[in-house]
Amino acid sequence: MATGVKYDSLKEAHGSFDSGSLCVDHAPVDGDARWGLSLVLLPPAHVADAVSAAAAELGSLYAGEHHIYDGADLHLTVTSLEPYRDHVALTTVEHYVEAVERARDLLEVNVRLNGLGGSPSGVFVQGFDDETLLPIRRQMRQAAADLHDGVAPPMAFVRDTAHISISVHRKAVPEPRAAEYVQRHRRTVFGDITEATVALARYRATGHSMALEVIHTVR
Repeated sequence: MATGVKYDSLKEAHGSFDSGSLCVDHAPVDGDARWGLSLVLLPPAHVADAVSAAAAELGSLYAGEHHIYDGADLHLTVTSLEPYRDHVALTTVEHYVEAVERARDLLEVNVRLNGLGGSPSGVFVQGFDDETLLPIRRQMRQAAADLHDGVAPPMAFVRDTAHISISVHRKAVPEPRAAEYVQRHRRTVFGDITEATVALARYRATGHSMALEVIHTVR
C-alpha cells in the first residue's frame, strides 16, 4: 500500500531536477520490461481533467522535451503483466481477459489522489489506495504465473504505489522550474477514484510519446 512516507522519501530525488541527472526513458523495443501489457484504471472525467491540467502546466515549465501524458492516456497501473511486444499474441490477451473477468468481485477500489511527486524518471500524482488494489494485484500476478509455467514475468510484481504518471523524462537536462512546480503542489488534491474503468491495455510508441491502447474493459 502506498503511504505518505513512501512518497515523501522520493523528495530526495528532486535534486536530480536541479542537476540535470535525470533518468532518461527511451521508446521500448520488443522484450523490454517497461511499457508491456498491463491492467490499468482509467480515471473518471473529473479526475482526468484535474490531472490533465497539471500535466499541461508542468509541460510548459520543462526545459527539455519529455513525454507528457495527455488526457486520453492517463491511467493508474494496477499491475504490469507482460514485457513490451510489437505484437501481442491473441492467446495471451484472451488469457488475461478471462483472468480479470473471473476477478470482477475484487474490483471495488478506492484511491485518493493527493499531491504531486517527482523522481529522476518523471512526475506523478500520488495515490493512496488503502490496500483496495492488493487483491486484484495478487490475482493478476497469479494469472501471469499461470501463463508462464508457474513463474510470473519479472514485471508482474505486486506494486506498493498507486500513482498516475504525468511525465516521463526523455532528456537529462536541468529542470528547476519543474522541481519548483512539484514542490508547490505536494499536497494538492486531485480527487478520488472509486468508479474507475478497469482495462487491459498495451502501449504504442508515437514519436516522443507512449499512447495507451485499451484492449478490453471490465466496467
